[in-house]
Amino acid sequence: MKKNSKNKFNTPEGYFESFHDRLMDRIQKEESGTGTNIPKSDGFSVPGNYFDEVVPTILSKTTEESGKVIPLDKRRNFYYAAAAIAAIFLLIFSINWKTETASFGFDDLASAEIDAYFDNHDIGLSSYEIAETIPLEDIQLNDVLAEDLTNDILWEYLEDTMEDIEDLHLENEEHE
Repeated sequence: MKKNSKNKFNTPEGYFESFHDRLMDRIQKEESGTGTNIPKSDGFSVPGNYFDEVVPTILSKTTEESGKVIPLDKRRNFYYAAAAIAAIFLLIFSINWKTETASFGFDDLASAEIDAYFDNHDIGLSSYEIAETIPLEDIQLNDVLAEDLTNDILWEYLEDTMEDIEDLHLENEEHE
């Protein structure tokens, strides 16, 4: 036998030419009783009356007495009732629930919030450009100041900041 490196499964030379002759020799030996005999049965057998007894035997093992049956309708009705009550309450509260939407305007903002916004956000305008957009007809001096401006407050300011009040050339004689 030659070895083929590509095909690992080789048969001996002349195997198929002599196969028929070898098969016929073996069959003749088995018929004459000199060779190994092929068994006449496969070794499996069924006991007598098996098919007559199998059905009643299986049925006797599978039929049992029925246990206590618990109806689930009582619990199911309870769950339906609870769900219906919850839905009614939800519907009532959703109808009666009135949410007032408050509209906030510029007047509602605190000046600290406005200052913080301008400090934190770059709007790209200088203070002069912002001042040009505000109409001066609607602004009064008391709108800009934190407290009302009175004569007493002005005199206190001038006395604190000026070294010589007489240099102002005031026409008010109350001060003197």
